Amino acid sequence: MHNEEYIASGILELYAAGGLTPPEREEVEHRAATSPEIRLALDEACAVMESYASCYAISPRTELKDKIMQQIANPQKTEGTIISGEDIPVYTLPYPKEGNEGSAYKWMMAASIVFFLFSGWLSFHFYTKWQEAEQRLAGVIASEQLMAHNYRSTSFQLQQQETLLSILQNPDFKVIALHGVEAHPEAKMKVYWNAMQQQVYVDQGELPIPPAGKQYQLWALKDGKPIDAGMIDVSDGKAGLQQMKNISSTQTFAVTLEPAGGSKKPTLEKLTVLGNV
Repeated sequence: MHNEEYIASGILELYAAGGLTPPEREEVEHRAATSPEIRLALDEACAVMESYASCYAISPRTELKDKIMQQIANPQKTEGTIISGEDIPVYTLPYPKEGNEGSAYKWMMAASIVFFLFSGWLSFHFYTKWQEAEQRLAGVIASEQLMAHNYRSTSFQLQQQETLLSILQNPDFKVIALHGVEAHPEAKMKVYWNAMQQQVYVDQGELPIPPAGKQYQLWALKDGKPIDAGMIDVSDGKAGLQQMKNISSTQTFAVTLEPAGGSKKPTLEKLTVLGNV
């Protein structure tokens, strides 16, 4: 068990309250001797317990001391018995006067109240420790999730770079540059097409961010007939390397802005980029 878990378990508070068995106390003392962190937490728990006991300590009455001293100075001698020839005095204990029984009940009531308050303090203390442990656990989980997300993102980018490198090294791929039309002069995109394997990829796209409910669609044009080549995912105006639908033959590639999910025919007034093979 790690130090943080050991401290949060509440065993140090039980040690300070005297609620552990001798083997358990020995274990706490051993761990405190070998770990400054546990020693500091144990000293803190003992200090809190001592402060709590001091707050609710009840001093004995002054007249009780005088009464005890008087009983010692003037004992009442009664009949004794002889054992081995020696007189052994027998002292009779004073019979409790009326009203002492009520005093005992008061002490019992006070002890019950102190125990109740102490139990409440322990419950609150353990609950606070549990809340702190929950917060630390939530922080660790969030950190692990962020690391996992970054790892997946990095792995995906690395995979894209490896795929792009293999495409560029393959002489069967043609690189077609698509330029923005008059309405979108800043837009551009590259298409990688392997006519032998009919593979199509898009990359390095800079397209205007599509409005809500709209999506870019790639078209292959042959003899003026448009062929759907798939939908393009654009994030922050950039389209990463994406594999599109297979195209066996084409003369031109074009991109139009269509309703999300695509259209059967291109919307020519929403033409964004265009490039000849």
